[in-house]
Amino acid sequence: MDLTRPFRIEFEISSLCNARCSGCMRTMLDNKGKPYYKGNISIDDMYDWFSKVNLKNAKIKLCGVLGDPIINPDCVDICSFLIYEKGVKNIELSTNGGTRTKQFWEELAELSKQTKKLVVHWSIDGVTRNDYRENVNVDKVWENFNTYYNKGGLCIWQYINFDYNKDEIPLAEKKAKELGIELKVRVSWRNTADAAKFKSSEALKIDSNVYEKVEKKARTGNYEEANIVCRHQIENEIFVTSEGRVWPCCHLQDEQVSGKTNIIEKIGLKNDLKKSSFYDIIHSDWYAKTLEDSWNKSHPLHLPRCYLSCGDFAKRKVLK
Repeated sequence: MDLTRPFRIEFEISSLCNARCSGCMRTMLDNKGKPYYKGNISIDDMYDWFSKVNLKNAKIKLCGVLGDPIINPDCVDICSFLIYEKGVKNIELSTNGGTRTKQFWEELAELSKQTKKLVVHWSIDGVTRNDYRENVNVDKVWENFNTYYNKGGLCIWQYINFDYNKDEIPLAEKKAKELGIELKVRVSWRNTADAAKFKSSEALKIDSNVYEKVEKKARTGNYEEANIVCRHQIENEIFVTSEGRVWPCCHLQDEQVSGKTNIIEKIGLKNDLKKSSFYDIIHSDWYAKTLEDSWNKSHPLHLPRCYLSCGDFAKRKVLK
């Protein structure tokens, strides 16, 4: 990872969430009774881990595999630290927007308005209903949105297209135009599976068997060598979890937390910020050389997930 050129860090500042979306890894783990780390990155952690790291070239995304960043009680303080003390010029915060107080949203909006460096991406899948975001009250979401928006906070509206809400897309487009904000409508591969609670005909236009076929090949080793299109390398990206582990991308964090592969044990990865510095981790042999070498199928530390998520015929390419 080259910190002398623009790079991106995705922080999962919380693994906790107020929602129970059916396609979320955390919901799946909870339903199966599988353990995972439940907690937040504190403002003290940020000082300990990143006070000596130059982040002026960094774009920051606050999102994650498991949680919603606004659940973190230090959310505003962390954003302020990144902007005012670390010189970060671009923060993208993704949230379902369904919780926290009016004061919280006013403070976040003020930070966004004054600095022009923080944009909140509101995940709202409808205008009058928001069924996919279970445990999230749509009226509360719009109340919070209006508080933030009316205080001058910068925002983008993210909308997942399901069968239940596709009729509201024109309403969303009209509302976004009236508000003067960008609306991003997308489909999600997670909703093509038979087990998905919320269906998407648009997503099903993609070959719904492709992901399952690629997954089976990846898990059985029944695949040819593939050209890995690695986001970590191409976009100069890194992923930091709520427990302070540094991964090349969210896919390997997902692989670890899902229990499909114990990557830390398999490759002896030392990626814990509580034990090693950020610089020591990203400049370790595994990041510098072994990760790319391991894309070779015959490599002893080969990770099938790299093929599954970023190989030539893997889900990311198929589902674009």
